[in-house]
Amino acid sequence: MLTLENFTKNWEKKFPALTIKSTHFFIAVSGGVDSIVLAHLLYSMKANMTMAHVNFQLRGEESDRDENFVRDFAAKLNVPLQVHRVDTLKYAELYKMGIQEAAREIRYAWFESLLKKQDVLLTAHHADDQTETVLMQLFRGTGLHGLTGIPHRRNDVLNLARPLLPFTKEQIKSYANEHELQFVEDSSNTKDDYTRNLIRNKIIPQIQAVYPNVNENIFYTAEKLKEAEAIVEATVTSFWKKGFKTKKGILTLPIVYWNKVKDNATYTWGLIQSYGFKPTQITEIHKLLEANNGAYMATPTHRFIKFKEEIQIVSNDTSKEHLVIYVGEGTLQTKNGSLHFELLDKIPKVDPSSNIAYLDATKLDWPILFRTWQSTDYFYPLGHPKKKKLNHFLGNLKLSPAIKEQVAIISVGDKICWVVGHRIDDRFKITSNTTKVLKITCLDKS
Repeated sequence: MLTLENFTKNWEKKFPALTIKSTHFFIAVSGGVDSIVLAHLLYSMKANMTMAHVNFQLRGEESDRDENFVRDFAAKLNVPLQVHRVDTLKYAELYKMGIQEAAREIRYAWFESLLKKQDVLLTAHHADDQTETVLMQLFRGTGLHGLTGIPHRRNDVLNLARPLLPFTKEQIKSYANEHELQFVEDSSNTKDDYTRNLIRNKIIPQIQAVYPNVNENIFYTAEKLKEAEAIVEATVTSFWKKGFKTKKGILTLPIVYWNKVKDNATYTWGLIQSYGFKPTQITEIHKLLEANNGAYMATPTHRFIKFKEEIQIVSNDTSKEHLVIYVGEGTLQTKNGSLHFELLDKIPKVDPSSNIAYLDATKLDWPILFRTWQSTDYFYPLGHPKKKKLNHFLGNLKLSPAIKEQVAIISVGDKICWVVGHRIDDRFKITSNTTKVLKITCLDKS
């Protein structure tokens, strides 16, 4: 049964952080019974609210009728109203998409533009919608997440809540009748042109003939699966967290560790989804584990690179570092660690580590520059009288693509002094005539 009391109790249970008095709500109101009841409930709770209506102009006079009805309803309650009129057919043709997809994109893009930082959007999805969604996901094929259906809450691009989700269509209509609420019917809901309508009008009634409580049962199952999903996510996240290693600022996973769960798609999906991959790419990702060095798969945000016995996870952020160094002593923080500078008045005992450079400070013109290497760079490697393209030098080191990409240099003007962490330039080496030395120590990220 849907009453103000039951609705309020569900609200307090599901949305404890959304206080009625301190939050402003935009309520998506189509004019149908679901959204009218939702708006009436929030009005009865004395919420700070604004109604939002989209006229998709898909049903001619009926679309205008809906808009006028919502305008009258908002005026009757003395509640602010925002209306968005859009030619959905033209939008769908322009962007080459289906009508329903276009309407959904238009609706949520507009809602997103309305919401400010503290606003929350409320939609009137209910238990029957949950049943339809779970069945659609099941029929087309899905994993655990797909069977959890519509979430009560999301707070990503949109700050959105669905407070009617536990209540059935029948309960919502009973509330409307009890409170003598008028509403409009969308004639397209009776047509079976769309998959959801076909499931709603044909399939579910037949299921209900055998299982009368199908809506309540599916809602209950989806809620339990949400709990199971949370346990699975925690387990999978913990597994990958134990396997991650960071080498020179690059996140890596040993292939031998991944192979422990290679045959379990749930584990692989738990890893790759946050990097922009799709479930359909799981098989290809697994092939990467046995690919040649340098093979990779990419999304708009990340790359998974096979290198030796590891998979490197690298951001596609291509921004280059370019830091000007004005003084000869102190510490410089970089993306991949830090550089410590010391000016010495006498030639020290040289540490052979490649992470330390000793440069003749008298040959330097300040400021000097720390920057990411470029394909056009060349230098004179220590001990070699002839210049060499830096790209060829790094290639001979057989670095992984990810490590090679983040190599940096110290330069004076267009002259490289040090390929950081690898080799100084012969022109800046210390000699018996050197009177002042710049010592640079590279401290990589662990």
